[in-house]
Amino acid sequence: AARAFAEKEIAPIAAERDETNMYPVELLKRMADVGYLGLKFSSDYGGGDGGNLDAALLFEELATASAGITLGVYCHVVLALTAIARIGNEEQKQRYLAPGIRGEKIGAFGSTEAGAGSDITAISMRATRDGDDYVLNGAKLFCTNSPSADCIVLSAVTAPEKSGGGISLFIVDRSTPGLSISRVIKTLGMHPAQTAEVVLENVRIPKENRLGEENRGVPNMLIAFAEGRIVAAAFAIGIARAAFAAARIYALEREQFGQPIGKNQVIAHRLADMDTEIHAARLVTHYAAWLADNNRPFIKESSQAKVFATESAAKIAAQAMHIQGAYGYMMESPAQRYYRDTHVLEIGEGTSEILRTVIAKQLGL
Repeated sequence: AARAFAEKEIAPIAAERDETNMYPVELLKRMADVGYLGLKFSSDYGGGDGGNLDAALLFEELATASAGITLGVYCHVVLALTAIARIGNEEQKQRYLAPGIRGEKIGAFGSTEAGAGSDITAISMRATRDGDDYVLNGAKLFCTNSPSADCIVLSAVTAPEKSGGGISLFIVDRSTPGLSISRVIKTLGMHPAQTAEVVLENVRIPKENRLGEENRGVPNMLIAFAEGRIVAAAFAIGIARAAFAAARIYALEREQFGQPIGKNQVIAHRLADMDTEIHAARLVTHYAAWLADNNRPFIKESSQAKVFATESAAKIAAQAMHIQGAYGYMMESPAQRYYRDTHVLEIGEGTSEILRTVIAKQLGL
């Protein structure tokens, strides 16, 4: 069902949206209608009671059709809604999670700043308590979905005296006075999912919009990120699958020296390796998802899945474009889009370097 939906609703507009940089907001409502936005959330809020494996299967199919469009869904579901579902109280779930599942509200997530990326404790955005409110000041960089979002989950320092620990999460409505989009950032790939800088100047929100306990933002973010890495890995597999499929068809149809180029052993073996790597990445990812769904430790495995799948996808996309030669290099070819779209997945949700450090620590090193 997910594959059929992606082929019918997403694939036909993928190239156009990549060129126009416009996100198909209306598509989220159609995804909500078929249950995709709430697949991994509780039925108490309109969800499908699914798990991480269900989400991995879904996002692989969506990303195969369009990575850029899927990234917008990812930021809404896997980052914003997951944070609210895992950390939020009942009132917040009714106000934001339930309408988010129905496609009535779009969410975004902002943690990265100009001086804080991999080190999520190095942020400078401040949230100062003022009676029953918090007043937020600062800016978030690379906040995907924010131009079309109705609400943004943000991290801010609430206890500056606590080194690395005094950070809290907040839900900020996009329409709140003082919140603005200062610029939409041009990126190499993932064009439909608009990424922007969000500026908050004396943004006043009620204390009820604090997400989770005060000063517990870092562990709360790590909860959401750990699950997100599983889906990010599946996301990468989807792009790799699309790139491989295009290269395989080209190798079967393109003739040189009197035969399809796929009959040349060097091309055939390269395609065989690409297919094997996709299969291996999928198994690693599904194992991490199974661990998470069965309440077993999965930090190491989710990190391994993301590193392996995203790096494999980048390599496969490059090889697929090379197999198609000059045709793969043309902007009208989807091969160049797959190549451009893969690279950010090696950066977001933990860079490959950071995740290797996580894996090493899990090994006791």
